[in-house]
Amino acid sequence: MASVSISAPGLSSGFLYNNGSNNARVCITSETNEFDMETIRNWQNEGFDVIYEPLNGGGKDYEARLMAVKGGLGVGENYAVIAFGEAASYCLQYYAEAGNTARLCALVAYYPTTVPDNRIKFPFQAKKRRRTRALKPGVGTGERLKWAYPVYTYYEAQPGFAEHDMEEYDHLSASIAWSRTVSVLRKGFSRDVDIEKGLEDHEEAKFFKSNISETMESYVKHKTPTVTYASTLSGGIGAQELQRFYQRFFIGKLPPSMHIRLLSRTTGSDRIVDELYVSFEHSQEIPWMLPGVPPTNKPVEIVLVSIVSIRSAKLYSEHVYWDQASVLVQVGLLDPKLVPNGFSGVDRLPVIGREAARRILHEDPEVEGVNYHNRLIRRANAKNRKNQSSRSSVADESAAELKSDAELPVRSKGDKGKNVQEQQTSPPKLASKNGAGVEHQEEEDDDGDATETEATSTKPEGDKAAYVEEAEEKE
Repeated sequence: MASVSISAPGLSSGFLYNNGSNNARVCITSETNEFDMETIRNWQNEGFDVIYEPLNGGGKDYEARLMAVKGGLGVGENYAVIAFGEAASYCLQYYAEAGNTARLCALVAYYPTTVPDNRIKFPFQAKKRRRTRALKPGVGTGERLKWAYPVYTYYEAQPGFAEHDMEEYDHLSASIAWSRTVSVLRKGFSRDVDIEKGLEDHEEAKFFKSNISETMESYVKHKTPTVTYASTLSGGIGAQELQRFYQRFFIGKLPPSMHIRLLSRTTGSDRIVDELYVSFEHSQEIPWMLPGVPPTNKPVEIVLVSIVSIRSAKLYSEHVYWDQASVLVQVGLLDPKLVPNGFSGVDRLPVIGREAARRILHEDPEVEGVNYHNRLIRRANAKNRKNQSSRSSVADESAAELKSDAELPVRSKGDKGKNVQEQQTSPPKLASKNGAGVEHQEEEDDDGDATETEATSTKPEGDKAAYVEEAEEKE
């Protein structure tokens, strides 16, 4: 592996990777003189001055080099440390003492072999003892441990998962850990980074301006950008494939009637999650959504979920999801009443049409007060009861519970969302609420029972050994 050694005053024997931006200084430290250069470049590209310090056995020399990291910092300037493996264990012990934390604004330790007492916050003064005990996965899907300081487990990964040049490298775990580390460092350095601007420029170019060059300009240049429209596996990997995708299958392939409205946005340290209400008339083929399907001229309403990863203020990856079964129902390619042979007792597929999008668009539990969840479940239960009993009241109950949401009054308040082609004639109005227009008519839904499907998942139990140093009170 290649390494770069630059002599810099006040930095002892460390390796300095300077991006020339400012003094948001990050010290990366691991066991040996060589380290994953991609990780170093990634932090450079985020605007940090990066120093690499090898552990080389630790001791007084290593501690002196850690102290020298803050050399040359101006008034009010700080530094952060990202440590890996044995160096992470050493730094957790070293910075646990208050006298060593001057100018330190953040410490992130990847897969340390020993960790301080989980009951005490940094820094602390106490005698220590060492015990070996099982370290179980943290709670929830994020696997956070209930410790006095933030600790996360990565149950599916092995030590080394965050280093690209290691056999143990795990992209998913590394990506999650990267997001958490970015968040910690930005808080530590009091950096308020606007990551929404790049996404807004990208969406404007892609949806509303149909400009391929501006669309591609939004993507990172120093890494490999990716786009995946999961419901049809459309998109591409790399700038060349993405340009081909947008030129051939996206730009100019949006129905002129398409409207897009932002329902919610969640912005993290390096990701943006958008929930989008999309309505259109299927007046032309849409390769990325309905490939090979000629126009049906039927109205469609769906909710798209977009998860965009941002690196260096540019788009790095985008995952887009929607309910493809709902789209197929609405354009007439899927009939919920047509159940394949061999499924005894099933008289309807558990799919719905536009009512899912309408319900999310209309949802206002503080005002509406209507319980529209679990209707497919109640329908199935009512059907089972009907099969077990000949009483007509059961059938009446089933019918009453399954009244279509499309038969409910639809509220209208002008136009809905932003048209992808504002210069063209307004499309037929499909749904309403809070700025959404609608045609006032009653219509049967797609055999149409609205519901919320539910799922549960379990996580395997497992143990990982770690040394936990527990503190004893000084006498």
